[in-house]
Amino acid sequence: MPISFGETSGDSSNAYIRVNLPQNRWTMHAGGDPVELDMVKGIAIDVKNVKFGWLKIAVGMRDWQEWPSPNRALPKPTEIDAEGKPAYKQGFDVNCWTSDGTKAQFSNNSYGTGQFIAKLYNQAENAPEFNQGMIPVVSVTASTPVAVGKGTSYDVGFTIVKWISPPSEAPAAPAAPAPVTDVVDADDFTF
Repeated sequence: MPISFGETSGDSSNAYIRVNLPQNRWTMHAGGDPVELDMVKGIAIDVKNVKFGWLKIAVGMRDWQEWPSPNRALPKPTEIDAEGKPAYKQGFDVNCWTSDGTKAQFSNNSYGTGQFIAKLYNQAENAPEFNQGMIPVVSVTASTPVAVGKGTSYDVGFTIVKWISPPSEAPAAPAAPAPVTDVVDADDFTF
């Protein structure tokens, strides 16, 4: 069943990251105005636990249909959008943390971001820290146009600048949950 999303009431537990690849502009949305991310400094991306599935993104709505595993895709939904194109594309969903410790979801179904996540995973899995449960801090260095079929996509240049321990999750509280920055070691976020 599709879910809708929009402005929140300043609750960072629903924070998400968006990217405009032609401008290499990364923003975090957590209610209120979007915050531009300093991608030279980077963000921590839990790429080891990335999820794959079919993702439909339209104005004011997102429908995510997660696959049982990366190698076992569900049948692709057959819905067609208003332009006569498939409404669902292969997508991903991954947890990220900004340098101030804010947790945000990053999900997308564009070719360029999918290739970025695949290249990041393939590079990260060869590092010893990957199997030690560490999370890479990723600096985005460029967004270069590339021809794909009859269109244009973008190659995201990146560098893994360091590895950090996974931030602890805030325990559930009856009122408002504690922000992630209250439960992580500040030394982990000196990037």
